[in-house]
Amino acid sequence: MRKVYICSPYRAADSAQLDRNIDYAQALTKQAIEAGLAPITPHLYMTQCLNEDKPEERAAGMAAGLTLLKGCDFVIVGVKYGISEGMSAEIAAADAAGIEVVNADKLRHKLEYDRRAWLEEYAKLHACEFCRGSRLHTCTSYRCQQPYREAYKYAEKHFTSG
Repeated sequence: MRKVYICSPYRAADSAQLDRNIDYAQALTKQAIEAGLAPITPHLYMTQCLNEDKPEERAAGMAAGLTLLKGCDFVIVGVKYGISEGMSAEIAAADAAGIEVVNADKLRHKLEYDRRAWLEEYAKLHACEFCRGSRLHTCTSYRCQQPYREAYKYAEKHFTSG
């Protein structure tokens, strides 16, 4: 399971906007879980024990969140309500660490792209195991397309849900 960091706005001008931002962060977290990912959403839980209105507590929470971000495989950014100051810092930290930043609206496409890339890599590495000529000492010039397709189908059936 890949760890992902959820980046979305938290701070708000009023309680209605804050509730909206919390609902959005929860929806993004649920979307990640349903996609088979392990999401980290610090602004949902750190704000339960730290006071956003106290600069030193906000800074401590942001620092802890950025430390968590650096251990993630990629960052999911929810931009539906814009990009806040805190989000900008998280995106910059991800960029500086070489961590991919993915728009939440494009998550399904990213995961499908990653799945296909993994299947293609598996097929390239294991095609010879599906080759009829592989039992011989040297390649018999058997067309490699068919073993590649068989390796791809095997990986698709046994290692992925699609």
